[in-house]
Amino acid sequence: MARVRTAALCTVVAFAIPALAACSSDDGNTVNVTAGDFSLTPDASSVAAGDVKFKVKNTGAFTHEMVVVKVADAGDLPTDPNGEVNEDKIPAPERIGEVEDVFPGKSKTLKLKLDPGKYVLFCNKVDGADTVHFKKGMHTDFTVTAAT
Repeated sequence: MARVRTAALCTVVAFAIPALAACSSDDGNTVNVTAGDFSLTPDASSVAAGDVKFKVKNTGAFTHEMVVVKVADAGDLPTDPNGEVNEDKIPAPERIGEVEDVFPGKSKTLKLKLDPGKYVLFCNKVDGADTVHFKKGMHTDFTVTAAT
């Protein structure tokens, strides 16, 4: 009798778990971002406010990262003399999040809750004195619109 109950319970669980997954809430917007040498290219330039998932894929030869900062323009970011963004000088409320060390050929995901506004996505890696990724143009504007 115990075997019959166990088999029945396993059958119920096997069917219930996929059903629960199908009923789970939407996880928000997904933005696929390609990190190349030296570009950062999202597949959308704007999304609606709320939960946003950035899937960052490194197609370049260097290790990259993606930093998300709430600021109107990349020119508004504080930089050191070598062109690297000084992240310590960005006020905490504007530093939203980052995904670090995305190695060549690999991907990482960053989940954030974003409010409406202007953002900049950028790579702040430095490979030697001559290869400051941000300075080489590895940044892009990104807009979050009011949720509908």
